[in-house]
Amino acid sequence: RDRVKGVFVTGTGTGVGKTVVCGLLAGFLRARGMRVTTQKWVETGGTDGPSDVDVHRRLMGDPGPAPEPPLADRCPYRFSLPASPHLAAAREGRRVDPAVIEAAYRRLAETHDAVLVEGAGGFLVPLSEGLLTGDLVARMGLPVLVVAGNRLGCVNDTLLTVEAVRRRGVPLTGLVFNRLPGEGDGTGAEVLADNPRIVAEITRAPVLGEVPLLSDPARGAEAFAPVGRAFLERWRST
Repeated sequence: RDRVKGVFVTGTGTGVGKTVVCGLLAGFLRARGMRVTTQKWVETGGTDGPSDVDVHRRLMGDPGPAPEPPLADRCPYRFSLPASPHLAAAREGRRVDPAVIEAAYRRLAETHDAVLVEGAGGFLVPLSEGLLTGDLVARMGLPVLVVAGNRLGCVNDTLLTVEAVRRRGVPLTGLVFNRLPGEGDGTGAEVLADNPRIVAEITRAPVLGEVPLLSDPARGAEAFAPVGRAFLERWRST
């Protein structure tokens, strides 16, 4: 088996499709016989209803005979306020402790070939007053996959994210563009087609592909497969 590897799935912001990419990628790797789980360090905005790791589970498909790891390890912190983790935690008189996150990650890594970690919001979102998400990612040595919502204005967001990742010496596995509902109607098609191209040209970072608009992401495995294959090729070489 491949040695245990993790990857941190970050986004150019909130609502760009990280959860879908994370779940479909986990399903893609699982279908290739890898023991895969997902993790979300901090989830904000809702402690009832399906969590992001529940959505991952639905997108990943059949886990086989292996028991699911405990939710406390897959999502160490959940807060009800839909806000940045530092504020959502403070509202409940709590604080995000990176040691808790690192210990939970290590427990998952011990029993899996791959741990896909979905970030909350973008790469520099504060987990606490003194700790940015990207700084913890760098400290843990996780490579990063950047998900960009393909829309007008995403070029700047994506370039800023790549710059922040590289400044911290974090390996960049690649970029995935995600087609969002309501984008590309009419005149925007040329813009959306050019976004991945210009980002690849400027950053010289691998663009692994674009996830098309999926009416039902749970049936998106086939559409996602080219991105999954490109990811696997890059991931094995880093």
